[in-house]
Amino acid sequence: MTSTLVSRLERNTRRALRPPVSSLPPPAASISPRTRIARATGVAALVILLAFLPSALAWAGPAFAVDYGLVIAMAVLSISVLGWIGEISLAPVAQMGFGVVAVNWCQNHDVPFGFILPLVALSSIPISLLLAAFTLRLKGVSFAIATLAFAHMAQKTIFQTHLGTYGAFGGSGSNSVVRPSFVATDRTFYYLLLASLLFMMAICYAVNRSRIGVRLTALRESEMAFSVLGHPPAAYRLFTICLSGAIATVAGAYFVFLQGLVPSYYFTPGLAVLYFGFAVAGGLGSIGGAVAAGGVFGALPRYFETLSEGRFVAYDQFFIGLVVFAVMLWLPGGLGGMARRAWHRVEGTAR
Repeated sequence: MTSTLVSRLERNTRRALRPPVSSLPPPAASISPRTRIARATGVAALVILLAFLPSALAWAGPAFAVDYGLVIAMAVLSISVLGWIGEISLAPVAQMGFGVVAVNWCQNHDVPFGFILPLVALSSIPISLLLAAFTLRLKGVSFAIATLAFAHMAQKTIFQTHLGTYGAFGGSGSNSVVRPSFVATDRTFYYLLLASLLFMMAICYAVNRSRIGVRLTALRESEMAFSVLGHPPAAYRLFTICLSGAIATVAGAYFVFLQGLVPSYYFTPGLAVLYFGFAVAGGLGSIGGAVAAGGVFGALPRYFETLSEGRFVAYDQFFIGLVVFAVMLWLPGGLGGMARRAWHRVEGTAR
């Protein structure tokens, strides 16, 4: 009797979570020629843009700026992933710092470059498990405050000691990180960053469109109903936080490879609040929106610094903050929502 009721409840919940027929993509046979041409043209334009982006923006600044934007895009993506379970974490910046520490340790022990990134991703698991333990008792704002306190503690007790306040000065374990010869320049390093970011996005899209993604949506909507259906909320929260932590920690590894030497003030908790603003501006929970917002808002200050010849470097974050604020106020769904609406118009499928 009880099992029958649970089965009916689960069946009804799946039907409720299933997108309405009007929102489903049309079958391949019913796709109009205009839609086919728009998609082919859009994919080709995107591939060309990404392939030549550093050269196209050379007039505004060096390739370092777009590399920096891609690293910030990874950090913002890690924050947006937690939107799948309706949580706000301000710890990804601290997890980036642990990625820097892990890279320093690997290079000090002569670990080959091909093994460094997998080891960095694995090293994120203990920190993610610790953060996931917070979600067993804390939710919403309480969880955000707990992660902010964790980030502050890590910055004050670990990063200042290991990385130093200003690079290697005062740091006990920070040495300059050396890139492999095949990505020695910022322009070649861009393609490694781009490939890694696309791989992260592909994983996130695959998870989001799988049964796990459906269950994460159900968990976000009602944890009580989710548990009644027999699914363990803690396990899905743990999975999401570990995925977010791995992305953030690998972003920290790329950050130190990009800069060579990263002082501890790059991991102040205040930056986590800024990156969270980027995630909201991109559309919290949106993969493409998070990457677009992180890339644009991460690279703009570097280009702004070059174009102004350093005269307005102290105000770059102020102007970026105004832009993020405007996006949050006047663009429902953030940059991701705006891009979806614009693309539907281009395809001729606007509703």
